[in-house]
Amino acid sequence: MDAADAPRNSVQVAARSRSVWLPTSWGIISLLLAALSFWLIHSDWLWRWDQLLYDSQLRFWSRPAPDDIVIVAIDNASLAQIGRWPWSREVHAALIRRLDQAGARAIVVDVLFTEADARSPASDQRLVAAVSASGKVVLPIVFEQSSPGERLVETLPMPALMQAAAAVGHVHIDLDPDGIARRVHLLEGVGTPHWPSMSLALLRLLDGGGWNQLPGLRNPDPTQGTVQHIVRDHQILLAFAGPPGHFKRIPYADALSGTAAADNFRDKIVLVGATATGLGDSLPTPVSGWNQPMAGVEINANLIDALRRGLVIESMQTPWRVALTLLLLLLPYLFYPRLKPRYVLMTSVSLLFATLLLSALLLHAFQVWFPPVAALAGLMLGYPLWSLLRLEHTVRYLEQELERLHAEPRSVSFYDESLGASNGLNFLERIVPFAGWVLRDPHGRVVSSDIRNDISTQVPAETDSQSASVVRPINLTIPGQQGMLTLQLPSELERSLSEEALNLVNEFIRQFDRPIRSEPRNTTELIERRIEQVQLAVAEMRSMRGLITDTLRQMLDGVLVINSGGQVVMANDQAARLLGFDSERSIAHAEILQLTRQLTLSGSSWEQALRGTLVERKTLSLEGQMPGETELLIQLSPLSLTQGNLHGMIVMLSDITRLKQSERKRAQAINFLSHDLRSPITSLLSLLQWNENSSDKLSTEEMTRRVEHYARRALRLADSFLQLARAESSDQSAFHETDFVNIVHNAVDEAFAEANSRGIRLLRDITLDEAWLQGDAGLLERALTNLLENAIRYSPADSSIEISLRLQAGYVECCIRDHGDGIPEADQKRIFDPFQRAQGSGSRYRAGTGLGLTFVMVVAEKHRGTVALESKVGDGSRFCLRIPLDSANRTTG
Repeated sequence: MDAADAPRNSVQVAARSRSVWLPTSWGIISLLLAALSFWLIHSDWLWRWDQLLYDSQLRFWSRPAPDDIVIVAIDNASLAQIGRWPWSREVHAALIRRLDQAGARAIVVDVLFTEADARSPASDQRLVAAVSASGKVVLPIVFEQSSPGERLVETLPMPALMQAAAAVGHVHIDLDPDGIARRVHLLEGVGTPHWPSMSLALLRLLDGGGWNQLPGLRNPDPTQGTVQHIVRDHQILLAFAGPPGHFKRIPYADALSGTAAADNFRDKIVLVGATATGLGDSLPTPVSGWNQPMAGVEINANLIDALRRGLVIESMQTPWRVALTLLLLLLPYLFYPRLKPRYVLMTSVSLLFATLLLSALLLHAFQVWFPPVAALAGLMLGYPLWSLLRLEHTVRYLEQELERLHAEPRSVSFYDESLGASNGLNFLERIVPFAGWVLRDPHGRVVSSDIRNDISTQVPAETDSQSASVVRPINLTIPGQQGMLTLQLPSELERSLSEEALNLVNEFIRQFDRPIRSEPRNTTELIERRIEQVQLAVAEMRSMRGLITDTLRQMLDGVLVINSGGQVVMANDQAARLLGFDSERSIAHAEILQLTRQLTLSGSSWEQALRGTLVERKTLSLEGQMPGETELLIQLSPLSLTQGNLHGMIVMLSDITRLKQSERKRAQAINFLSHDLRSPITSLLSLLQWNENSSDKLSTEEMTRRVEHYARRALRLADSFLQLARAESSDQSAFHETDFVNIVHNAVDEAFAEANSRGIRLLRDITLDEAWLQGDAGLLERALTNLLENAIRYSPADSSIEISLRLQAGYVECCIRDHGDGIPEADQKRIFDPFQRAQGSGSRYRAGTGLGLTFVMVVAEKHRGTVALESKVGDGSRFCLRIPLDSANRTTG
């Protein structure tokens, strides 16, 4: 293994160990939480919290009381009318007869008649007769123990009533350890569960022997009981319809006396039981308020209604409860490692609510009670344990990363500290006007200096205000209390020292801002210290990335960094602009072949160029062209890291459009010089040679006239060429305010003589008095003169030329209209190109050599204006020069 590969491999091993450590530790913690939840379920240690959640849900799960269940209540008012309890059994017999006569469907008497009435045997006989005659009376049985340790016995109604009753059933209601009645067993008995509950006995009576398949939690072995114990089976949770008093009640006295109408009992189940204070078995229930227990007879009414509706709540069996709890605890194990830290708390709270909602859903939709507290405990402990684990992992990661960062050399340093401050200050002294400097440490000791005169910390008094030799010190504090830099500045330089120059010096001294490192006094590292150290390291990396990004952004050329898959990983705005895109974001991560679809290479293809760089590792320099005549120089270089592995390439794009245009213009200029300028000179030499060898020599006047013609022609061509060169090299920074109206008048006056010689009238249509704009008056006047001379040259004699000047939407427009032969439409597109001619009718040429109109076009572009041409063969031409007016320009008419 090479030494260069060792750090990379160690980093990979460290990263791999970190990625394995966290899930493994979290898996162990998740298993411990699962074991804790299993123990909580097995021990039922948090049963009270489960019951509180169950009670709270029942309070919000009410339903209307059924109309066919009525309670005849032995209340305080009935005791006051009938007398003290116990009443004569003849009273109960009378009530049964009255209810039977009213057409009650069934009568449940929740009163014990276990022994004969020795004082009134006749009342017993009447009660037995009433029960027997009704044939639909259900009586209770109870399980009693005379004293602790005695044998349990089943207390039944007295034998005569037992035979007369239509059905009997137990009225035992189970109380949880907190003393609240929540559940009941449908079957109970001493030794074996052979007695149904009184509510079940009633339903079997009404359904003709049905209700053999019973719901509820089964006893694993109901036949293994003994005569000393009550054996129960088919346990269910009571689904209460509402709080105490929810079912319709009629006082016993009213039912007995007939005050209550018979319609209140017809075809209804009538339950007779005690509700008076201190009488009967009133029990606290989940739907009872404070100090408001529910009478046993109403509990039986709730049970009858729930069984008929099929609202039988069963407790989830332990295996299913364990499985569902483990499934809920599996979610944090799966989700937490895949979420960002700020989402873990939200997810943890969501899981808690989801568990509660799941418990409520199972209860209300499926009548299955899932005690959720064991799962909630595991979920609530999971978040802090996960946070602690992440915190420990973060600290461990920070320590490893800091060790790695300290072990590795800094990749790039914008300032090289090994050179010291003196080299940098000596360099700055050459470009910033100060005459000396002193660098001091935090204690005021001189570290290095370049002193040419004494630097005083006090500003000396000036005896002469004009003195230029006074030395003034400028003190610049190094950030982080690292010292002070004092600059020696003569007073005449102080006035010329700009704020930008001081900013440059301040930026330089910021390099000495280094945090003061202090060794920890103990082995316990605070997290804040680690975070601060990582922040400093990240700040250095961010500064390095910012340096690279700013360097790319401020480059004049476009830069693309391409990976080995042809994807752009880094670019600048210049590259995007040259390729026809808006910004670097629009080309980020794009494919190089897609970006360069419109960039056509000269003499090669992109596939060949990319193959030469990526495969053959060649550095290539090519030229290409974009739509719109933009020409680019493309340089492709392979990109390799220090290990020599190829990772992509760098593409440099340089705009060489102007350079290419300059080359073409130079070629055109050479062609112009070699042909057009030589033509009159060659003609002049030929004339002289012909006149010398000819026997018919020209007269002196004719010879002079012809020589002058060729000389003026050559001079005119040379002047046009020089004027075009001057227009192309003009700079807008040299423009000044000028009156365009005055320029138009000067141009017309300049062309008057030539027009007058041909009898051409120049007609002015100028409505503006002045129109001020930023421009070059000489260039504008020459452009208008060229247009006028062009119009005069190709207009027939004794015709007219109209010159108009108008102001239109922020532009001043000057139009020149002639009545010549016009220009063919095919030639109008190239009439303004340099060194071009357009042929009109009559074999005459427009614009001479083409330099005149080219000059007009160049002047218009320099002034951010345009030139428009309207021409039709046989109908003359109209040239319009439009120059924009800035908002500050003045125009009057």
